[in-house]
Formats: sequence, C-alpha cells, structure tokens
Amino acid sequence: MIDSLVFAREGRQKAGREPVSGFERLSSLVCAPSGDVDFTVTGVQNNQDESFLEIAASCTLVLRCERCLEAMSWPVEVSGRLLLVPQGKPMPDEDLEVDEYDPIRADSALEVLPLVEEEILLGMPFAPRHEHCEAPLPLGGAVKKSPFAVLEGLNTTRGTEK
Repeated sequence: MIDSLVFAREGRQKAGREPVSGFERLSSLVCAPSGDVDFTVTGVQNNQDESFLEIAASCTLVLRCERCLEAMSWPVEVSGRLLLVPQGKPMPDEDLEVDEYDPIRADSALEVLPLVEEEILLGMPFAPRHEHCEAPLPLGGAVKKSPFAVLEGLNTTRGTEK
C-alpha cells in the first residue's frame, strides 16, 4: 500500500515481482497461472500540480488459442498513467475521454497490485490466437463433408448437359 499523493509528490518508485497466481481475476482467465509479473509504479507530479501514477508491467501468460483451443504463451507488456484526484475534488467529466490517463481517487492507503492487475487485464487480447494453427477436428477425428459440396456437384453436372 502507498499514500498515493505523497508517493507522487515525492517521485517515489516501487518495483516488484508477483506470481500470476497472486492476481485473482488474472489467474482465473489464464490456462495455467504460472510465471511472474514484473511491475514498476512511479509517482509523478507535473507543472500544474497534478499527481500521477505511471504503471508498467510485463509477463508471459498461458492463454487458450481461440482457433485451435491449445495453450499458448502470450507475452504482455503494458503501461498506463493514472491521474490521482484528491478527496473533495470532483472527478473529471467521464464524457471527456482522455487517452493519456485515467482518473482514480487518491487514497492514503492505495493498494498497488490491483492497479497493476487492471493494466494487464486491459492489455490482454480479446480472442488470443496462434499466428498459424488449424481448427480442431470434430469428435472422432473425421472431417465432415460440407453440405454445400452437393450443390457444387449439381452446378458442374448442369453445365455439361447443355
């Protein structure tokens, strides 16, 4: 835990390594919650006295390929910037999307690992796939003939009857 505004004002940095299994939501989305997440959280204050947390994380996740359904390694490198909004100040208008940062409420006891986990979740692919793989065969391994193959046969015989 950190005091987020003090952390940013003093330009502190926290780096660490946490097992993937230590992140509840993340470990529920992977095939095998193995490996570690390396992360860095850095506090920054700009010229307008705005305080930010910059988060960077990297890991390799074991995800399921959406095409062949086999496990695959997926390298993840993410970074994000969070604007710390002090208690009593209004949150920025959510209708005005800013691509450079996301606002969060400043806290004197802010947990860092959920912020790291959120950045990784946002960086995960919606439908991970190998670059090259085959779709799985149906049960029994037999490839069924396409129902449209019959139509193709009708088209070739019709052309020869003329």
